[in-house]
Amino acid sequence: MSSYATKAGTRISGIEIAPVSDAGTVLLPAGTVIQGSVAQVRKVGTGVVHETAAITLHFDRLVLEDGRTVPVQCRVTEVENARESVDSEGRIRGIRSTSTISHRTSGLAGSISLGDPIAAIFTTAASSGLLRFSEPEISLPQGTELMAVVTAPLNLPPVTPERIPPVAATEAQKNELAGLVKSLPFRTYTEKSNIPSDFTNLIFIGKHEELQRAFERAGWVPVDKLTAETTYQTFRSIAENQGYKAAPMSMLTLGGRRSEMNYAKTLNTFSKRHHLRIWETDERWDGETVWTSSSTHDIGIGFSKSSKTFIHLIDSHTDNERAKVVNDLLLTGCVSAVQLVGRPWIPKGATNGTGEELITDGRIAVLELNDCNAPEEEAEGTEASALPVHGNQFERTNRQIVLTLKNNLVRDNVVVMGYSGAHYLLSPKKKENAAPSRQMEVGGTAYTVDDRFNADLSYTPPSTWSATPAALAAPKRAEWKPASVELGIRGGWLAYAGGNGGAIGYFIQSPAVPNDFVLLVLANEFDSGWGLGGTVTFNPQKHFSHEFSFDHYFTTFDLKLGVIASDSTSPDIQTAFGFAATDLGTSQFAYNLLYNFTPKTARLRPYLAMGPSLQLMHLTDAPVKRAPGWFRLGLSNVGLITAAYDFGSTPPLQGGGIFQAGLNYGAGIRYRIAPRWMFRIDYRETLTSQPDFWSKSKKDILNNIDVGDSTIQVIGPVFAGSMRQVHATGGISFTF
Repeated sequence: MSSYATKAGTRISGIEIAPVSDAGTVLLPAGTVIQGSVAQVRKVGTGVVHETAAITLHFDRLVLEDGRTVPVQCRVTEVENARESVDSEGRIRGIRSTSTISHRTSGLAGSISLGDPIAAIFTTAASSGLLRFSEPEISLPQGTELMAVVTAPLNLPPVTPERIPPVAATEAQKNELAGLVKSLPFRTYTEKSNIPSDFTNLIFIGKHEELQRAFERAGWVPVDKLTAETTYQTFRSIAENQGYKAAPMSMLTLGGRRSEMNYAKTLNTFSKRHHLRIWETDERWDGETVWTSSSTHDIGIGFSKSSKTFIHLIDSHTDNERAKVVNDLLLTGCVSAVQLVGRPWIPKGATNGTGEELITDGRIAVLELNDCNAPEEEAEGTEASALPVHGNQFERTNRQIVLTLKNNLVRDNVVVMGYSGAHYLLSPKKKENAAPSRQMEVGGTAYTVDDRFNADLSYTPPSTWSATPAALAAPKRAEWKPASVELGIRGGWLAYAGGNGGAIGYFIQSPAVPNDFVLLVLANEFDSGWGLGGTVTFNPQKHFSHEFSFDHYFTTFDLKLGVIASDSTSPDIQTAFGFAATDLGTSQFAYNLLYNFTPKTARLRPYLAMGPSLQLMHLTDAPVKRAPGWFRLGLSNVGLITAAYDFGSTPPLQGGGIFQAGLNYGAGIRYRIAPRWMFRIDYRETLTSQPDFWSKSKKDILNNIDVGDSTIQVIGPVFAGSMRQVHATGGISFTF
């Protein structure tokens, strides 16, 4: 289903992925078909009317295994592991794209940079590359899992569900299984700090490929390894409120070893997902490999005040996740036998590595797998069809503009964003009420639990099952994975080469005395200075990178005056003018395409760079220190905001700014000194036209001079060729 394309009235079908039971009696076995229709759909579309999407589903009948149908009334209460929410009326509500962390961050950066339009261009370009505009339409693909509550009495005929045989049937087998469970480690530890964490709650018996097939058929995916690239993808998933099904997990050890397999199951969010880690053991059961696993359900992301970092919040009732995994695998037909085994030695009141409470009955589910080669059965009407989830690129661009403008009018200011951001970070993300417990009854019994397995209360787990100091001290190879994104800061020196400044002349002549004239020549030049800046570099290809940069340079603007008379120049006139060097600020945004001589897997990456640039130059103070009454030149003390908004009407010598497009080119070296840190040295040149500080002021400079009947002729301005700025910088970058 898709809020963009699905129409009201569309028929839908699903299957129950867990049994519905009451007091140990199975009322509806897993696999029962439920049918209904789409009652209401509201799409975002162009964004003019609605900022969020909504879908209401109406399920109206059950299709039993024998083909009989039973009317049902129920209300959807949750789209599991989804960014969407469900209101009290069962309406599925989509997200507002402008409420995501990514949009708030972009908006806040834009607000902070309002004083400098060049900085605003950089923050817009960089944030658009780093963080995408989140898709507001709802997409519920085949396999989406829903929770629903029955809202009216349900008359069901008796059912006899298929009974799953136990792993251990005889007394000898039960004792053997009990001994196997006792021999296995049961507590995981955080890898770096050796803090006790999750309990194991699952055992699998079977081949490696059987495990893979079972979880693949159940809709679970293997997670990615933790690298710079996957860290960046995780960051984007959180900031954009978008899905990352294979997001990596934190490292936990069992018996001092990392897990062999890691699986997760989610829909379209990073904050909520089912996940588990699987370790191979040295034990065997009927000649098959024994694997043990720890599974938990992430239900949100919170900020830990104690550790001052973001953490996943879990459903503390970890038996729910144990049931989830068992139910999912049973539904695939890949399980031949299942059994729950008690472990009275599991401590009460335990917490995981981040301090989350672990509530469990201590039992572990043992599943014996088959070859999983039987064909999957599909319920009637579950054929998938491709549905568009949004419009084309043109429509999405227009929608983004509309939604952003609407948001800017109401919410996008520093005060509102600051409050909402603080509220988001400080608000608890974990609901006080625990998630509804998951039923695991099959055939009326809870997987043939044998209570006698709880009798051995004298068991003491051997300390060797904790992560040993030797294992923790073992050297770990650094993850030198290619960097996808580099966030850098740099500083350095700026000088001017080639043309350096301009000049303007005023020829004052008396008509009565032809040889009586005065020539005033005003000229400017620039002195070198220093600068600070930042870069965002993307590495999508082997040898090519895309770099966005912003730099602000602090240099000096010098004004010089020459006075030439027909016969002699009065010393009083020459000393009537005094000039002080004033600060010249230059903000520069540039995009450069980098060609790297080495692939992105290399630590040392020399490169060539070229691309367009846009810069704003402005004087930060008045260039005239003192002047006679008849001569005034730029006496206003201006700041950057004036230069940004008055550059079109205010002369540069009076506080306006000069915008220039140019060509940026150069070379440099980037060297990774650590997996997440890079040192860089850059040499760049920026070629632009000579900035014109004179044209807009040439009629005003001598405006207050009383020249009697003399005439004034303006000569120029003239410029000394193109300007070439030379940048030599160094800095560091943090890599993803």
